[in-house]
Amino acid sequence: MPAVGACHSLRRVITPLEFLYHFRDLLREAGIRFAITSGMACVYYGLQQNTKDSDWIIDPADLTKLRALLESHERRVPPWRISYRPIFGAPLTTEFLAAGWTSHLHIQPRAGAPQESVDFFGKAPRVRSWSVNEDGFAVRDVVAMMKRTDRDKDWPIVQGLGQQLAEQNRAVEALVHLLNPATLASLRATVTPEQFQQAAARRPLLTLLDDPLEAPRLEGWIRLERLVWERVNQERHGRFQRVWKDFYKQWKKEEEWNWPTAEPFGRQHERVCEAARRYGLPVNPIPGVSRASLVESALEKAAAVAFVPVTQIQRVCPPTDELLPP
Repeated sequence: MPAVGACHSLRRVITPLEFLYHFRDLLREAGIRFAITSGMACVYYGLQQNTKDSDWIIDPADLTKLRALLESHERRVPPWRISYRPIFGAPLTTEFLAAGWTSHLHIQPRAGAPQESVDFFGKAPRVRSWSVNEDGFAVRDVVAMMKRTDRDKDWPIVQGLGQQLAEQNRAVEALVHLLNPATLASLRATVTPEQFQQAAARRPLLTLLDDPLEAPRLEGWIRLERLVWERVNQERHGRFQRVWKDFYKQWKKEEEWNWPTAEPFGRQHERVCEAARRYGLPVNPIPGVSRASLVESALEKAAAVAFVPVTQIQRVCPPTDELLPP
């Protein structure tokens, strides 16, 4: 994916890729810390052909700068049209995004141009810390962690990123993400004991590679491990989804309710924040629920689906800090 130079003539922003690089350059100039992730990162790494949306991890401390940047571009000529999407997630604020919420916006860089769908994360799911390459994309390990969802289409991406990491001699990260038993066994034979211990600390399933009784059944264990990731994601995301739906139902009952509006983004943002306060959209959707208990609930559901004892699922269950980073 060739880099597009910084270009502030909005007439050139005509494709999702051009918009992506243009927006990246604007964030850099504004001193906003970011990482491009998910679909566009998969295109960049050659594991996906195209995507219409862009996903950005933004340092929560820089969200005030981001809102100022967006509002300033509404005042330029030609002006950007910026709006929260109908299903908008949470207000684009530090407190919400730092707690794991996402904000969903539409950005139209000029009249007649395609409307870009842009998602902003503050605390990306399953990611403890993040870093970027020279082009502003999240590194492969970060993208692979974000792709451990309950969607079938995401798991080939995890394997593909693991394979690329192996080809780059990033053995520890490759061992964490590879899903092919033969490839895992082959890589296991080449790493040092220290490297293996580092990887196994993140992925207990790897210890089965050294068990002559279990190694032949590694494909089944990998399926169980994936089931854990899927159920944990459903437990986490489900709590955000339920409280948002409750909030939205209450908000829609307002007299003459209308959303989204044609108002400037700043006014839309004020309305969203006011509604969130008025109808109690929680900053933390899982108060009083420990991460360990959430994982325990997910394991019980995974065991029920797989028709195996919970103790068997626990053999390949990643640490809580991997499944649900603090």
